[in-house]
Amino acid sequence: MVSVFHTTWAWISIYLSGFTGLLLLFYFLANKQKNYFIDYLVKLSIISILIQISAGLYLFGTGVNPGSFHLFYGVVILFTLTFLYIYRDDMNKKPELFWGLAILFIMGLAIRAVLTFGRGMG
Repeated sequence: MVSVFHTTWAWISIYLSGFTGLLLLFYFLANKQKNYFIDYLVKLSIISILIQISAGLYLFGTGVNPGSFHLFYGVVILFTLTFLYIYRDDMNKKPELFWGLAILFIMGLAIRAVLTFGRGMG
């Protein structure tokens, strides 16, 4: 059951992150200020990714072997979120640009994680 959730939720996180990242870049290019709706979408995207990572960690803990590349991309997403949290105050100069690019980067990593499920290095 968690495996089905992990598979389905991956695409929800990917689409939500893509929409949020593109909307943030649109706001940056149109010189619009971020509003509460955009803040809500950014937080929702990050929470959806954290839920996805939590489900993946649970599955890995129960003995499911996702493949080394899938696991690698999941860890890179987690580190990216960690660095975004650490440097969140430095990104206040152009938040729409920085958060938009960061969320699109995470979306790309998530797509790679989905496409490399079950693949290993050997």
